[in-house]
Amino acid sequence: FSLEQKKLAGFMETILTDTIKSSMRILSKSAVIEQDINNSIAACKLDLQLAGVVNINENDALIIRAVTLFVKAEFNYQNAADRYRQSYEALKMSLCLAGDYNTKEG
Repeated sequence: FSLEQKKLAGFMETILTDTIKSSMRILSKSAVIEQDINNSIAACKLDLQLAGVVNINENDALIIRAVTLFVKAEFNYQNAADRYRQSYEALKMSLCLAGDYNTKEG
């Protein structure tokens, strides 16, 4: 990756991290919490890739939703990890079956 691509990836990670923190009502600027969230985001992206999702655009509403559901399940947000995990798995299945997400752009 070029330096520009790395900077853009870091910027996008920050936006996605902030989006998830906001959805979970986390106001803390703790580096440890942000690292845990970033690790969960990375794990979600890998899980989506393993399921066959090729196009993971962090500006896409469904990708943002999938990542948010995954992180909420990982953090057991509002003691509803099972509910968030089931929602994530259903959305992941839809994404991996949808042509816009399971084929290379271009």
